[in-house]
Amino acid sequence: LPASLETADQVFCYSASLGWDAQAALAPLGARARCETDLERLVAAIVAEARAGDEVLVMSNGSFGGIHDRLLAELEKRAAAGAKA
Repeated sequence: LPASLETADQVFCYSASLGWDAQAALAPLGARARCETDLERLVAAIVAEARAGDEVLVMSNGSFGGIHDRLLAELEKRAAAGAKA
């Protein structure tokens, strides 16, 4: 897994109920990898780090809590707040 993410600037992993230790698996990535068991904290962490022009890739075998819509909504909310400032 770490080898497939080697060129990523940052990696965020939703690690709730995986059945394996994501933190240990991603340890070779060091500080570039962050695992969260709480979906809201995961979305907040991604939104806090994302910058204009970044590419965010979401990989999953399901919608896991609506991550796609939640992430887009929070990024749009941040962009709208920035436009008003």
